[in-house]
Amino acid sequence: MIRKVAVLGSTGSIGTRALEIVHSRPELELHSILCNRNIDLLLKQKERYRPSVTAIASPRGECPEDVITGQDILEKAIDGADIVLNAIVGSAGLQASLICRDRGITLALANKESLVIGGELLKDYISSGGIIPVDSEHSTIFRCMHLEPRPVRGITLTASGGSARGIPVDRLHNAGPDEILDHPTWDMGTRITVDSATMVNKAFEVIEARWLFADIPVNVVVHPQSIIHSFVRLEDGCWKALLGNPNMKIPIQYALQYPDRELEVISDDKPISWGSLDFSELDRVRYPAFDIVMRAGLDGKTWPAAANAADEVAVEAFLERKIRFGDIAAVIEEVLAEHDAFEISDVETVMAADREARLEAERIVKRLC
Repeated sequence: MIRKVAVLGSTGSIGTRALEIVHSRPELELHSILCNRNIDLLLKQKERYRPSVTAIASPRGECPEDVITGQDILEKAIDGADIVLNAIVGSAGLQASLICRDRGITLALANKESLVIGGELLKDYISSGGIIPVDSEHSTIFRCMHLEPRPVRGITLTASGGSARGIPVDRLHNAGPDEILDHPTWDMGTRITVDSATMVNKAFEVIEARWLFADIPVNVVVHPQSIIHSFVRLEDGCWKALLGNPNMKIPIQYALQYPDRELEVISDDKPISWGSLDFSELDRVRYPAFDIVMRAGLDGKTWPAAANAADEVAVEAFLERKIRFGDIAAVIEEVLAEHDAFEISDVETVMAADREARLEAERIVKRLC
């Protein structure tokens, strides 16, 4: 049976890899593609992969008549799909996840912000099996726990340490975008690469894991080689993991083919090629933003939404060279100090907190410029 796939965020690093996978599998059919504003690449994807629906959220200039724009583009891109890959960047991805929930469509989730800021709204969808994680760490945990007959003792996420791990601490504060965007292991978009360097991304992944795998303790270890994509500790104390060279096609394929479709061989590396595998505790001095965001996650309510909004504003300002790298953590901390958190009852509650935190972050950035 053919499975129709919607790829949201098709022009990003996850989306482009997903299109290659869908194109290579006869049992997968590309239903739709959607991007934010990269119309040139979107039109190339449209020509090559021929989806039924092509949509763009924020076009710059005129679009062909057969490219959907304007209101309700998320609904139009999602309706008719059997599975949706949500690779939209940032808090904008939450609305797509909620549409999938409301329509009962399986969600291959690569947008971690959906759970960071909206986990309370998606928890029933998670428990019903509607979400398959695509982040490499969470995909690993999902696979390791699949069909595991007994409860597990804990989850350990691995972190590469990002580009910041090789920069002396005394000059890390003033590191520039070119240096920070030079990730030693992964090829990702700009925001997630900066978030990897600050470890904000890893704090978000801990929050995400707590929603996906409820009531299981989660911690983090730095593993520079990124060969082990996180651990599950079993009831008897043994460790279970997935190993291999970093390749995002692996978790994407697994999610799109889940639960019982045949997987193609994507990785052909061998243990002898991995070299030594190193592990260390996370350096809190090098990564101050990690604990700031972790506290927001533990406090719950709208704290994570405020942290995410502050981070988005701060990272954009850093990439535009308005603030220094070390200022990112300071912006997040100051926004959270001013935030008046409240319980999450609906998506409007989340987005109100998001807007308030963005305005505060923008005021702080303007002061720092």
